[in-house]
Amino acid sequence: MADGSKNISPDGFSGALFALEGIKDALVILNGPAGCKFYHGALSDAQFPRDTSLDPLNYGEEFFFGQPRIPCTYLDAYDYVYGSGEKLKKALQTVVTSKHKLVAVVNSPGAALIGDDLAHYLKDRVPDCPCISLESTGFSGAYAEGFQKAVIHVLEKLNVGDARDVIPRSVNLIGLSLHQKYYRGSIGELKRLLSACGIEVLSVLCAGDSVREISRFPRAAYNVVVFPEFGGEIARWMEEKYWIPYIVSPEGAPVGFDATECLIRTVAGWLKVDPRPALHELEKARGRCFLSLSRFHSMTGLPGGARFSLKANPATAYALTKWLCLYLGMIPAAIEVDDPENSMFTKKLYAFLMETGFAAAAKNPIHTTETEIVFADGNTIAQVRLNKVACTGIEIALPSFGYLDVVEKTHLGAEGALLLVEQVINGLQLLL
Repeated sequence: MADGSKNISPDGFSGALFALEGIKDALVILNGPAGCKFYHGALSDAQFPRDTSLDPLNYGEEFFFGQPRIPCTYLDAYDYVYGSGEKLKKALQTVVTSKHKLVAVVNSPGAALIGDDLAHYLKDRVPDCPCISLESTGFSGAYAEGFQKAVIHVLEKLNVGDARDVIPRSVNLIGLSLHQKYYRGSIGELKRLLSACGIEVLSVLCAGDSVREISRFPRAAYNVVVFPEFGGEIARWMEEKYWIPYIVSPEGAPVGFDATECLIRTVAGWLKVDPRPALHELEKARGRCFLSLSRFHSMTGLPGGARFSLKANPATAYALTKWLCLYLGMIPAAIEVDDPENSMFTKKLYAFLMETGFAAAAKNPIHTTETEIVFADGNTIAQVRLNKVACTGIEIALPSFGYLDVVEKTHLGAEGALLLVEQVINGLQLLL
């Protein structure tokens, strides 16, 4: 089977929409055809629900098309010739309410070719609310490009001033988004570990916070870039504009015990706080993990020696590959990195595979390589199984198979390491 994953990976347009949808009290209007709306509206609502009902009859008003999120101007051939102004003015008049603290209009790639002045319509129809117009999100650029561009637009529009009244021992978390699996649980886990060290998280940019909460960002002593691929450009802009230094853990995303410990020690070192309370939480998790692993290994000899394939962003791919190899003794069969260009963690990953004698894993096709466990998004796992590779799959990214999570989960931090071990053990049991 041909690798179709590159054709279904989200682009800069999706990145911009999900960045803006990650603001709790923002309204995001899509200026484009109705077909561009449905996936983004469905995923935004599933990841960050604001309404109690999914009944399409509750959202039958014009522009909503049976969904509570991302009203759309449903442009057609006439609008592409004569402009989208009339529909956009009507949409703004219809859907904007006093509960919205930020209004954003995003052009679809096709609508960007029309040349309508979105800012003019926003200024005319929504004079009393901060507004953002994204006339072009980069067309077919990478998800990270559109996401970071939109976040920077938000920070510019908030107009918080240049003066900094810094709160000691405080940070912003950057690089998390609605499009990441278990993003809410990940935020909760990172806040828990940082709080144990006496560190306050002021804002998580465009990942569930309100406009008021995001507006606190200039007061942070440091920015913590959890995923550099989705936050590095934002952090550099904030350092240049607001003189907020940023921290990137040298071991990548906090996936697994070792990378989490590195992040804790790195952040605590820069903020000059005691990391031991958080490290104690990590040691307790290690103890719980050892008990389960020891019992499973004594009966099966696993997970040591089991093969795994992986597809993830560079920071996650590096941290997870290293942890699976060194902590669980597993063998990399195929490793695929999303958007590997210009990432120091891609280079670190390839260097690690070379040092451990598994350089071939970086070249093996993930969809056809024999393996026991695949760590990837649901689409990739489905493609591997369709190629009749006898394996189990662990979803670490979106899109998913549609499992509804009631309990908040995470793959980051101490709790994330425990969940990964649980999924590995139970996944391997299915193959015995």
